Amino acid sequence: MSKMQVTQVDERDSSWEDPRPRFRVYLHTSGPDSTLGSTDTYDITGADVLQVIDWAQRQAGGVLTYAVALVRDDERRPQGKERGLVWLVGMDGNDTARSADEADRQSRMLARRRDPVGLPPRDRTPEGVPDAYDEGARS
Repeated sequence: MSKMQVTQVDERDSSWEDPRPRFRVYLHTSGPDSTLGSTDTYDITGADVLQVIDWAQRQAGGVLTYAVALVRDDERRPQGKERGLVWLVGMDGNDTARSADEADRQSRMLARRRDPVGLPPRDRTPEGVPDAYDEGARS
């Protein structure tokens, strides 16, 4: 497993930012010891990453695992616009762990079913956002 590294940087080294990110949430019907299973996938806009994590956790409950990615469209590719993902929480539960880092990431996905990420009330999903598994009922 690689070690987490923290490096101080100059905040002026970036040349652009996106004020309207698109997040992708993967909800997996995982087993007790594996993240493999069927997957439901949702894109979320108009929220920050903490609100997205809260929504994903609410949908997953103590049964499913979840992963959150930032969706990026790369229009510089010669073949036109291509979509990619930057994993923020977890990874695709149906991917086979090819390293100790990925195995650890999947293990932490499983652990979040019984020990979810704690969020203060102001960072939770806003009222009225539909639930994925309650026939569109609102939180």
